[in-house]
Amino acid sequence: MQPLQFGLVGAGGNNVGDRRGLSHARHLAALDAGQIVAVCDIVAEAAESAAAQLGATPYTDFEQFLRHGLDVVILATPDNFHAQQAALALEAGVAVISEVPATTTVEDGRRLVQAFRKSGGFYMLLENYGYRDEIELIRRLVQAGKFGEVYFGEGEYLHDCRGLNRFPDGSLTWRGRQFSTYVYIWHSLRPLLYILADRPTRVSAMTTMQPGRLEAEINIPDNVVSLIQTAAGRLLKIRVDIVSPRPHLMDYYAIQGTRGAFEGMRGFGDPPRIWLEELEPADRPGKSGPSVHWRALAEFEQEYIPDRVAARADAARTGHGGSDYWTMKAFVDAFRRGAPSPVDLYRALDCSLPGPLALESARQGGAPVEIPDPRTFA
Repeated sequence: MQPLQFGLVGAGGNNVGDRRGLSHARHLAALDAGQIVAVCDIVAEAAESAAAQLGATPYTDFEQFLRHGLDVVILATPDNFHAQQAALALEAGVAVISEVPATTTVEDGRRLVQAFRKSGGFYMLLENYGYRDEIELIRRLVQAGKFGEVYFGEGEYLHDCRGLNRFPDGSLTWRGRQFSTYVYIWHSLRPLLYILADRPTRVSAMTTMQPGRLEAEINIPDNVVSLIQTAAGRLLKIRVDIVSPRPHLMDYYAIQGTRGAFEGMRGFGDPPRIWLEELEPADRPGKSGPSVHWRALAEFEQEYIPDRVAARADAARTGHGGSDYWTMKAFVDAFRRGAPSPVDLYRALDCSLPGPLALESARQGGAPVEIPDPRTFA
């Protein structure tokens, strides 16, 4: 099969962070999917350096870059550029795979939907936490009815990102500026929506935001707790904190159903665990309490995700606990078959729009804010 020709936008020109964009070359190589033939960055030195490493052509002009003859554009630029660049790429007839989020404003989301519909192109959000083995296992257990009716979900993303907020000279990076305009909610919300095949409809959030509490000039909320209602009537609770000093806890999830419960790992040797009523009924109906016990989630892997277990050596060649492998594999498999996107634009916006709207709610003292259904955008 003909290798795909990829273009990468965002080569780590700000020299802060791990140069996420370049990691995709490794993911593509692990899947023998194609190669990055063009690199674009507003910092010429970064574009040239990355292009030299990859044997690609460097660009600093995005529209010129789009005319290179690409099959797919990988967007690894600052968050607030994603929607605009995705729209331009789709209008140029180039498929898009984008780092999170799909958009940071409702207005840009509408613009992106218009471009997507007009072009009829391919779009996928590269949200990788939803591709973790743990999440896929819980999704399949939910689909099998093991939890009964699931009515509550929880996610936490606690990530001390202060080292990414400033350049060495003390000036603010794009993160230091932009992270004050939305809640970084996507890695907590998208996996829950994927597990439950649901979408959000309303958010009410509160924050302990006190500008400068931890760093002068940093206006990022130090803690935001969002309550999200879904189309199926579920309640999701999301806690996000990306500035407080503490060990990372970026991938905690929990769900509660009528016949089972799941809680993820909270660190310090604490494993993901599950309780299913069919395997351990309560001594008395409605009186579970101390008469029932957690089981290790790993006990269910061989039965429900044997494909994941068999491919762990391949997945380990990529990052984020192997989820980068499954994210890119999902794209490659769908794109080559001409199948629908695994995380299409509407699902991408389902998990992206609550970011700015949660902060809007928090600034209104927790007043509920409706989350529009992007499928209805004109």
